[in-house]
Amino acid sequence: MDYKTIRDRIEDMAKDNHKDFVKAVISMEKGINDESALDKLYDVYMANDTINLLHEDFDYMIEDLREQGQIKDLPYVQQEKDDLVNIVGNVVGNVDVIERENKNGEGFKVANFSVVSKDDEGNKVYHNCSAYGEKSDVPKDFKQGDFVKLFGQLRTSIDDNGKEHSNVRILSSKLLKAKEQMKGQDKSQEIAKLKSKIEEREKDLFYADSWEQAGQIRADIEKMKAKLNTLLNSEKGKENDKKSILGAIKEYQAEDKQKPKESKEKPKETER
Repeated sequence: MDYKTIRDRIEDMAKDNHKDFVKAVISMEKGINDESALDKLYDVYMANDTINLLHEDFDYMIEDLREQGQIKDLPYVQQEKDDLVNIVGNVVGNVDVIERENKNGEGFKVANFSVVSKDDEGNKVYHNCSAYGEKSDVPKDFKQGDFVKLFGQLRTSIDDNGKEHSNVRILSSKLLKAKEQMKGQDKSQEIAKLKSKIEEREKDLFYADSWEQAGQIRADIEKMKAKLNTLLNSEKGKENDKKSILGAIKEYQAEDKQKPKESKEKPKETER
C-alpha cells in the first residue's frame, strides 16, 4: 500500500467519523487508551483553533489529566510497556532549564539534560532527558557527575535524513549521590585498589626470575606506595580538620564551664 492510498483512506476515515478518527490518532501517537480521557482531549482540541492534531500541547494536557487522576493507563500493546524505562547513571554536562508557555499563557519550566549509564556488557549508554513542569523540580538542580535514578517514557523519532533520535520524558527522578559524595567514594575505592595492587606486585617480586625484573617490580611498588601515601595523607588531613574543629568546640565548652557563675542573689545592704 503506497502513500497516496493510505492518505485517501485516512481522509475517508476522517470524513466518516471525525471524532473517533481524532481519538484514534491521539491514542496511537500519545499512548492514551482511556476513552473518557480521549473524549476530554477531543473536546479541548475542537475548542481550540490553534492546536493541530499532532501539536505538542497534547503532551501538557495529557500530563494534567494524569496528575488529576483522570487517565487510567490501560495497556494497549506490549511495546507501550517497554517504552517505560528506569535509568541509573551519572549526569553528563550541565542541566539546561528553559521557560515555556502553555496554550493558556501559563509559564512552566523544562529541564533538559543527559545521563550516562552502562548496559549489561559494561558499555556506556547516553540518554537525552527532558522533565516538564513539576517534574523538573528535582532535575533542575542536578550537577554534572551526580549519581541519579530516573523513570520515564522513551520516545523515538526519525528525522528527514532517516536518523533516529530518542528522548526520555522524565516522570520521576531522584538524586542518589551528589558529585562530592561520589568523589569521596571514588577515593576510598582507589586506595583499596592500590593496596591490592601493591600486594600483588610484592608477590611478583618474590617470584621474580631475574635481578632486572625484580628491579622493575620494585620501581612499580615504590610508585604505587608514593601514590597511596599521597591519598592517605589527604584523608588524614580531612580527619585532622574535623578533629581540630571538634577540639576547638570542646575547648570553648571547657572554658565556658570554668567561668564564675554570676550570683543570682542580690547583695544585702549593709546595716547602719
